[in-house]
Amino acid sequence: MGQLRPFRAMSAVVACLVATACTTTGAPAAAPDPEVTVAVWGGDQDAKTYQQRVDLASERVGGVNVKLMHLPKDYGSAIQKMMSEGNPPDIIQVAESVHSYSGNNQLLPLNPFIETAKLDLVGRFGERAARSYDREGKTWALPDRNGPMVLYYNKDLFDKDGVAYPTADWKWPDFLAAAQKLTVREGDKTMRYGFAAGDWWPWWMAFMLQNGGRVLDDAGKPVINSPENVKAMQFYADLVHKHRVAPSKKDYEALKVSSPDKLFAQGNAAMIMTGFWNIASLKETPQVRWGISPLFKNTKQATISFQSGLAITKSSKRPELAFKVLEFLTSAEGQKPIATSGQDAPANKEVQDSEDFLRPAWAISDINMSAFKESAEFAFTPPMTPEWGGMQKAFGTIIGEICDGVVTPKDGLAAAQRSLETMGK
Repeated sequence: MGQLRPFRAMSAVVACLVATACTTTGAPAAAPDPEVTVAVWGGDQDAKTYQQRVDLASERVGGVNVKLMHLPKDYGSAIQKMMSEGNPPDIIQVAESVHSYSGNNQLLPLNPFIETAKLDLVGRFGERAARSYDREGKTWALPDRNGPMVLYYNKDLFDKDGVAYPTADWKWPDFLAAAQKLTVREGDKTMRYGFAAGDWWPWWMAFMLQNGGRVLDDAGKPVINSPENVKAMQFYADLVHKHRVAPSKKDYEALKVSSPDKLFAQGNAAMIMTGFWNIASLKETPQVRWGISPLFKNTKQATISFQSGLAITKSSKRPELAFKVLEFLTSAEGQKPIATSGQDAPANKEVQDSEDFLRPAWAISDINMSAFKESAEFAFTPPMTPEWGGMQKAFGTIIGEICDGVVTPKDGLAAAQRSLETMGK
């Protein structure tokens, strides 16, 4: 029997070699799935949530490996560099810059893909959001995140001062009366402000819209110097300089506070206007018992929408696969992580209506999350024209001077009008 052992050992080696040969010379190993890259900006929480979503896309979309490209700094410059080198991501995150890309022939119009997939954009996103990335009859991106600005308020301060909580039915006089009652002074020193904002364009532009004003008309011509806007900016500036219910730039500097959000988190401002992102910081501030409400109004209901979309670059080597990934990322399943992580307000209507968003597990108190959906119905999206960045620079300094009380709203908006008209020449 001992003589058989070498034979058996040799047989095992031969069998192993045969098996190996079959493996190497038989059917070739399956090729890896083609890759689709998705480029986004944002912080660590954004990157974590997007990674969850692209991992899901890799699982759910057949025959594709979806790779996240997180670009937290100099996003626009990085994308343009990759485009100039001829190797851009397949899908990029866009916002107001969308038509800087589309105007430079750097994006693919999505209409043929939408028609082939029979995708109902209005059913998925709502009428207003579905058209937010349209230009010249073409759709250049699909909505991904859509968080309108809402009113945050400190419940403890409202309760202490006997002020009813804000509602969407509030008008400017109601808002002002509450802000006056919630402001606390000791002599010339303000200990607590009823409201806090500044010269960032979404704040003052929301007041313009609420008074029936606009920055551009339907033809794209500047109309910032209108009676409606002058009245709105006068009311806005008076909150600081006449009624003294809101801090000035100098007040922020004296308090060593850089933003209304931080002043609110300290309990030193009773109301602020801001977006979904403030929830993340307030989750870490349990000493402040807060709520949210749709913004107040004057002649009409209006707020500003902070949103981002996803677009396909013209140089994508796999545009059909990229659209399948894009379709999944904007579906209810692809957007659920946005809600469950508390990253932002999702653009998908089904997720907006879901328990995951309206009653999130991460919420530390009873928050009226439906305020975001209600506000989306009257949210204004910034004019997504290639010139928007330049427009902001044209009126930014002048509006800042109005907010600082250096110039009157009448003179300041006249100057802003001239700057915008000069841009078009």
